[in-house]
Amino acid sequence: MPNRNKIKGTNFEYEWMYYLLYHHFDNVRSYASIGVADVRSVPPKWAKSTIAIASQCKNTKKNDYIAPAERRRLEAYSKKYSYIVIEPFKMNRTCYVKMEPWKLKGKIITPEQFLKKYYGIYADTWKRWRTNWHHGIKRQPINHK
Repeated sequence: MPNRNKIKGTNFEYEWMYYLLYHHFDNVRSYASIGVADVRSVPPKWAKSTIAIASQCKNTKKNDYIAPAERRRLEAYSKKYSYIVIEPFKMNRTCYVKMEPWKLKGKIITPEQFLKKYYGIYADTWKRWRTNWHHGIKRQPINHK
């Protein structure tokens, strides 16, 4: 019998990975979500920052909750390596990004705000990306505004 929560989480990890791929990031997903980060992403060479992203994806009814032991690991990972550690999560069928997920009251922003602030990329909204992706548009046109 399949574990529906595991399938739901894996699907969200792929969704997040494809969102970043659509915006020209290169991604690697951790097999079976083993390790601190589910998805590691390298920005495109024309982005304003070259710091990679380590994403700990959550798709639960608890929204952005992370267990204390996992929060400590994320903080240590952030300090040890040169990554922006984030936590993408879904709430009401919309994706949000929590900055500094080891803090209980970390700043929550939308994915397009995150990409604009840290990488200077004018990103599509989550809804527009999903619509384009399902209509066969797999990459956003490069637009340096």
